[in-house]
Amino acid sequence: MVRNFGAYPDSELVFTDEISRTVRSCNLSMLNLWKIGPKLHRNLKIKLVNSLVHSLTDYCSGLLAGLLSKDLDRLQKVQNSAVRFVFGQRQYRGTTAPRKSLHFLPVRSRIEFKLCLLTYKSLNGLAPKYLTNLLHRRPLTSNRLDDDPTYLVKSIIKYVPNRGAFSVAAPAAWNKLPKNLRECPTLEMFKTYLKTFLFSKAYEC
Repeated sequence: MVRNFGAYPDSELVFTDEISRTVRSCNLSMLNLWKIGPKLHRNLKIKLVNSLVHSLTDYCSGLLAGLLSKDLDRLQKVQNSAVRFVFGQRQYRGTTAPRKSLHFLPVRSRIEFKLCLLTYKSLNGLAPKYLTNLLHRRPLTSNRLDDDPTYLVKSIIKYVPNRGAFSVAAPAAWNKLPKNLRECPTLEMFKTYLKTFLFSKAYEC
């Protein structure tokens, strides 16, 4: 197993061991946070969650696109625990409404955000060449009803583990974005609109 940019991919690129390490680290942080939680203001709790939990679950999260639901659910449980900590709710309760009130994107949406952000950078000369070379805009033809040069060419998946590859996952996620997002002129505008889009999709608002 080789460490790559701080992550430990396994032979099939499913990152099960990496997710396990992240979950253990986050759970340890949450255990310590609960000990001091009653003394903390909610705004400080949010900052601690972002610093000690989201910083770990978001790190290299673009690599997690296409993973099995059972693995992503483990990360979502970590975030759910963090949301309960912010509101001081140890017992099991639904976390969707509290998470929405904190403006936290759920784990799958956070992964999609990172993936789409990296795609935008790659298409606009803001990412390394080896990533840029993996993406290809769809050529204009006269026999497609959905002709749009902002779409990317989809790669063919030959093996199941390949669905998480950047050349596969990036076009799949990018092509699902609204056209006004794909045409954003600046990075900051794209990040703002992308979070708004993913937030609305996650909470159906």
